[in-house]
Amino acid sequence: MISMNLRGVAMLAAIGAAVATLCDGIHVYTGTLAYPEHNWFGQPWWVFPNFFVVFVAMALVYRMLSGVMPGTAASTRPGDLRAFIETLTLFALVYILSGFGNHDPQALCLVFYISFALRWLVTYDRGFMLVLSVLMAIGGMVGEGLLTKMDMVHYREPDIFGVPWWLGGLYMHGAFALREGYRCFISR
Repeated sequence: MISMNLRGVAMLAAIGAAVATLCDGIHVYTGTLAYPEHNWFGQPWWVFPNFFVVFVAMALVYRMLSGVMPGTAASTRPGDLRAFIETLTLFALVYILSGFGNHDPQALCLVFYISFALRWLVTYDRGFMLVLSVLMAIGGMVGEGLLTKMDMVHYREPDIFGVPWWLGGLYMHGAFALREGYRCFISR
C-alpha cells in the first residue's frame, strides 16, 4: 500500500483541476473543442470533477514511478511554492496557446514538442521526467480519446483517436508542473 500525504494530493488536484477547467474553457471559447452537453460557459458539469480525478491519478502514477525508477531523489524531495507557480503558469500559457493557436496544428506540434525538448535538456532527473512526460502524453491522449469515443467531447481537428497530436505535447509540459506540485504539496 502506498502511503501518501492525502491533504497534499487533494490540494494539488484541486489547483490542477481549477487551472485545467479554466483553460478548457478557453478551448471551448476558441472552438478547439466542443461538448455536446454543456451547462456552464459551454462546459458540462463533470469537467472540474473529471480533472480532479485525473490529477489524483497523476499523483499516484508519479508516486509509483518515483518508487521504481532510480535517480529520482531531486524530484521527490520537498519543493517550494515559487517553483510550482512558475511551472503551473508556463503550463497554463501552453494550454492557452493551444486554444488560440490550434488553427495551425502542425506548427503547434512543433512548438510544443521542441519547447518540451529544450526544457527537458536543462532540467534535473531527466530520465524520470522523460518517462513521466511520455506516460502523461499517452495517458492524456488515450483518456481524452476515450471521451471522444463516448461522444462526451469533440476536437475541431482530431488527428489520432479523436484528439490532435499537439495534445501530447500539452501533457508533456504539464509533467513539469506535476513534478513541482508533487514536491510542493505531497513531499512535505
